[in-house]
Amino acid sequence: MDWTMVGALGEMAGAVAVVASLLYVGHQVRQNNRIARAEAYRDVTLSWAKMLHLWASDAPAAKAFMDSASGVRLADLPEDARNAYLLRHAALIRVLETIYRQVQEGVMEADALGMLPGAATPLFRDSWKFLRGSYNADFRAYFEDRYELAEPEAGTRA
Repeated sequence: MDWTMVGALGEMAGAVAVVASLLYVGHQVRQNNRIARAEAYRDVTLSWAKMLHLWASDAPAAKAFMDSASGVRLADLPEDARNAYLLRHAALIRVLETIYRQVQEGVMEADALGMLPGAATPLFRDSWKFLRGSYNADFRAYFEDRYELAEPEAGTRA
C-alpha cells in the first residue's frame, strides 16, 4: 500500500466522520427544538393555571367574569370589581400576547392561540378599550382583527 492510498483512505474516513457529526448535530438541534417547544407550552399552561386561580380566588372579579355573559358593562361594576377585572384581564391578554410572540418566532404552532371565550361580551370590549394602549401595535392589530374589536373610524357606521 502506498502513501496515496493511505491518504485517500484518511480523506474518506474524515468525510464519513464529518457526515456523522453533522447528522448528530442535526439530531441534537431537533431535540433541543422539541424541548424548547415543550417548555413554551408548559410555561403557557402554567400561566393559564395562574390566571384561573387568580379569577377564582377573587370573588368580585370572578363574579364580573361570570356575569360578563349576561351583558354587564365595565361601568356597571363597582369600582373594586372593575379594577380587579381590569387587572386580571390585562394579565390574561399578556398571556395571549406571549403566545402570539412565540407563534411569530416559530416556537409554538398557530393553533396555540385558539379562541378566547367571552371576547364578544360588552365587558370584554369595554375593558379592551381601556387596556389596548398597553400592548404593541402589531399585537393590538392582530388581537383587534381576530376578535373584531377595532373601533369604527369616525364618520362611519358600525
